[in-house]
Amino acid sequence: MSEHTGAIQIDALYARAVLDLTMRLAEVIFAAGAGAEDAVAAMQGVTRAYGLKGIDADITHTLITLTFENPATHDTISRSRNVKFRNLDYTKLSETSELIAELIESPMDVAVARKRLATIVSSKPLVSVFVRRLGWSLVGAGAALLLGGGVTVMIAAFIATFFVDLLTSALAHRKVPVFYQTVVGGAIGPVAAAIVHLIDPGANPSLVVVATIIMLLAGVTIFGAVHDTLSGFYITGTARLVEAVLITAGLVTGVAGATAILARLGLRLRIDFNIPSLFELPILLLAAVVIVIGFSLAVQMPWRALWVVCVLGALAEFFYQAGIIADLGQVWASAASAFLIGLFATVAAPLVRTPPFVVIVSALVPLVPGLILFNSLMQVADGDVNGLMGMLAAASVAVALAAGAILAQYLVQYVWGPARNLQRRFVGPIMALPLRLTRAARTTVKRT
Repeated sequence: MSEHTGAIQIDALYARAVLDLTMRLAEVIFAAGAGAEDAVAAMQGVTRAYGLKGIDADITHTLITLTFENPATHDTISRSRNVKFRNLDYTKLSETSELIAELIESPMDVAVARKRLATIVSSKPLVSVFVRRLGWSLVGAGAALLLGGGVTVMIAAFIATFFVDLLTSALAHRKVPVFYQTVVGGAIGPVAAAIVHLIDPGANPSLVVVATIIMLLAGVTIFGAVHDTLSGFYITGTARLVEAVLITAGLVTGVAGATAILARLGLRLRIDFNIPSLFELPILLLAAVVIVIGFSLAVQMPWRALWVVCVLGALAEFFYQAGIIADLGQVWASAASAFLIGLFATVAAPLVRTPPFVVIVSALVPLVPGLILFNSLMQVADGDVNGLMGMLAAASVAVALAAGAILAQYLVQYVWGPARNLQRRFVGPIMALPLRLTRAARTTVKRT
């Protein structure tokens, strides 16, 4: 770079190299589960650290765009990527976020940074596909235990969720639309419930259906959708909400269709669910930990963070049950639990060098409203319009979980400002980048 007519002359090749690196960094974290605000903030922070000003970075649903205008020559360089497929990979997200934070604070040579990123992207998965599938099975088994299922129901839920992931993954590999994937996945639960009824008539087979619902809903991007919407990315947030609704609609179709067929054959699925007593609390906390462990395996949680999300998962269930016993209702109990977990994540995430987003989402999986959605489906199947209100209640719980955790992070980051050197223009909190709390704004990072 050199001085020219009072402005900084930036070499075009250098600018292109920085833009390519920045775009790739944003693509990796966005595809791994980060929200639009985090990806855009990362792009702005990295380019500014490398001396590029006048950057315009944005995300519209799946399209990432990055534009640089040279202040001396007014030449414009643009880059764009279309991230059509997103796969939750929290190890890759955490490592890339750490690299982004390192580049913002002390930029390294662009070629070295590209090699570091290439190593992260090309590294072997933390666990095999089979282990990730077993993780989803643990989510189902833990959900059955959380709802009071016996050994037979837990085993059935474990097997059913294993085949749900197996079939939906096979359909996804063949580029089958996600709606039909979830239709097939939703239909497996009632079939497994019918088999449980034949093996053990005294068991509550409906819990198997709820377990598969929770497993399928755990991967829905409602948290990211709410975060994007609250952060001002209305198009992206709305698109992701539509995606979540589409997935849920497929799930509803599959469960309702299979349940209606079973009803014709004489098996009517019902659940008698009571508010747990204090004596059952240890079992509920154990079930929450099992769910969190299973989800962590499925999304490749970094091993260093596993103990933290297990503790926070148990706390999330404890706070939720306390809210239910205090008669707050499911929506407010969920929101209060998520808010407290969001506060605890402020301390926990830096301890294990993991973004708050990773910790919070994993810890809140036990609170996914699978039971509410199932009961609503049963009411709709009977022609009861109250089932529609139940579905609205399930959606309210999902939004309350996301909004509560985001509010906690917003309040903390508003007070301490952990990412002021990112020069953000947004109103929401940073969730998928490392959290470093400080009351003082950071000094401007050095340029290369």
